[in-house]
Amino acid sequence: MLNIIRSILRQIRKDKLLWFFGVYLLLMVVITFVGEEIDWNVSGSDFSCNVAMFLQFGLPLTVGFLTTRACGADLRDKTANYEVLFGKKRWEVYLGRFIPSLLVSLALTAVIAAVPVLFFTVKNGWGGSLPAKQALQIFGVLFTLTFRMVCFYTAFTFLCGNDVVALIAALVGAVVLLIASALMKEVGYELTWHTALTDLTRLLDFTNTTSGFFNGKDITVYKLDLPASLLGRMVCTSFGIGFAWLLGGYAVFRKRDIP
Repeated sequence: MLNIIRSILRQIRKDKLLWFFGVYLLLMVVITFVGEEIDWNVSGSDFSCNVAMFLQFGLPLTVGFLTTRACGADLRDKTANYEVLFGKKRWEVYLGRFIPSLLVSLALTAVIAAVPVLFFTVKNGWGGSLPAKQALQIFGVLFTLTFRMVCFYTAFTFLCGNDVVALIAALVGAVVLLIASALMKEVGYELTWHTALTDLTRLLDFTNTTSGFFNGKDITVYKLDLPASLLGRMVCTSFGIGFAWLLGGYAVFRKRDIP
């Protein structure tokens, strides 16, 4: 399985589509923040909230594109099938694609969430927009939601047997889910633990703000309603439902005939 993991990591590194998507995403980040005439004197806590709001949409897109490409490209060209025919166990083929997808997705989550925040924290200090402890809790839970999304996209890609079909279906499904969630909320029913996307939106909701005063300056203070019980529930459902998706996808792949 180690050879498969190394091969997929090398494939991810050389994938031109992934590089193109990465450059596009970076440009979107630059346009979003610089286009709004970003204040280079902003505190780390204030900027962490801006990054979190971007991750509501950027993270599912990034994880989905990466995982479906890493897991599905070899399904489309039958490489995974040949691995099974030449003696690799199916769980090695399955986990050999899941593990690299998870490692790279977690690394990207850390880079996107931490690097810009660390830059502004070192440059301007943490500030008073959000307690540091709460920010660490949020980004900690964020990694568990990334795990859940990778599990889902891995299972869904193996179910589809094709990276293109899986990605398009997942993106369309995400849009439909967001619309349905908004409509259901209007009639008094709210989706929460049911999907990673709704939990992610709940975790990174920084719309409730007030004005404050810190070190002689007016600042924006973010008032979050994230009790420990809610964060704990998100962690538990992320691992529980994530593993369920992972096992379900493998169960289907194990029973599927090799063409």
